[in-house]
Amino acid sequence: MVPGHGGRIDVQPDLTVAGYPRVYALGDFANMKAEGGKPLPQLASVAQQAGRHCADNIIAVAAGKEEKPFAYFDKGIMAMVGRNAAVAEIGSSHHPITGVFAFAAWLGVHAILLTTVRAKMEAFFEWAWDYFGSVHVSPVLDRPSVDWAPEKPSIP
Repeated sequence: MVPGHGGRIDVQPDLTVAGYPRVYALGDFANMKAEGGKPLPQLASVAQQAGRHCADNIIAVAAGKEEKPFAYFDKGIMAMVGRNAAVAEIGSSHHPITGVFAFAAWLGVHAILLTTVRAKMEAFFEWAWDYFGSVHVSPVLDRPSVDWAPEKPSIP
C-alpha cells in the first residue's frame, strides 16, 4: 500500500482500503473524495459522517447486504475568533456570516452537539460566567521591556 496525498491512505468510495475489502480508513488518516472526485477536507464533520457510514456498512456486510458508497453532506464550517466575534460559512453553498450572528450560531451548534443534558448545562453556565463575568483577559500579552537575549562578548 502506497501512501497518498499528505501521507494519508487513499480509500475506495465505500471507504475501504484498496486490496483490503473489509478494512476501512477514515478521519484524518484517509484521503476521501466527494462525488465529483474533489478531496474532502480534514474536518471533524467529515470524520463523524464517515464513522457513521462505516458502521452502517459493517452492519450491512454482517447482514449479507451490499456496502454503499460514502456521500458527504457539507453543513459548512465555523470558528469563534473572540468575544461576540465568529466566522461561519453555512451550508453547501458556504454562505458567509460574521460577527454576533456567527457567534450565536457557533454557541448554538456546539451546545446541540453536546451529548448529555449535564454537559449542556455545564457548558451553558460556563459560557454565561465567561461572557457576563467581570474579569476579561486581555488578548495582548505583556512583554518585558528588558532584552532577554544573551549579551554578546565584547572584543578587547
